[in-house]
Amino acid sequence: MKLKAVKKYWLVWVRLMQLQFQSQIANSRVSALVFILGKNVRLFSVFLFTTAIISRAQILASYTLSQAIFILSLFIWGSTFTQLFFRGVYMFRQKVEEGSFDFYLLTPMNPLFLSLFSATDPLDLLLMIPYTYLVGWAWVASGYPLTIFNLLVVFIAIVIMFAFAFAIHTIVTAIGVRYLEVDNIIMLFRDIEKMGSFPIDIYGRYVGGFLTYIIPISIIATIPAKIIFQQLSPWTLILFIVLAFVQIKFALWYWHRALSHYTSASS
Repeated sequence: MKLKAVKKYWLVWVRLMQLQFQSQIANSRVSALVFILGKNVRLFSVFLFTTAIISRAQILASYTLSQAIFILSLFIWGSTFTQLFFRGVYMFRQKVEEGSFDFYLLTPMNPLFLSLFSATDPLDLLLMIPYTYLVGWAWVASGYPLTIFNLLVVFIAIVIMFAFAFAIHTIVTAIGVRYLEVDNIIMLFRDIEKMGSFPIDIYGRYVGGFLTYIIPISIIATIPAKIIFQQLSPWTLILFIVLAFVQIKFALWYWHRALSHYTSASS
């Protein structure tokens, strides 16, 4: 994609997010505050629950409390980051049913871009500020150095994680085009994703392999954390880069195939 096209899509995304924020403020400022408060209460309860479990067991699949907290904070940051961009999938079924998706196909913008990125929640963007601080605090508390190399590892993992999230949400959206089934599938993915809040090692060989290579939830937190803990080679990321490329190619193929079977809402 050319730089000019990237800039165009970036400006459209920023404008869509601004309109979303204006809509939230115009409808109810109180609801926005309740949303942020609810997110922080949920975050506190998750950390309290994790601390209670690990402090009782003293160790979790060879991970100490500080290491598990670091993995949890990385997971919360990564999960929120992906939800920040892909909120559009939650409303996609409605757009197909009411015919709004037909207009996506008529615009000069890529319909997949509009389907996935047209409903970015700016409140999630605000939450990224305290979540980033939380990751830094957990990192320092774990006792591992906050070096340029480790930061680069996390950055590469974030890029790979975004690629995987894009592929999965594209597949879900394509299924919505063909079968009008989106809500249950995306909620199933969210439920599976929550398993990444704990070290993947605790799930055993087969479930852990599924969460690493099929639906690679481990790349959100466990893999970059294990590299920082020096339990895994940084070269492992190359495997995930290849895997992400394959999944994106498949997702885009399935998306175009789904579009070829779409006959509009009026049909």
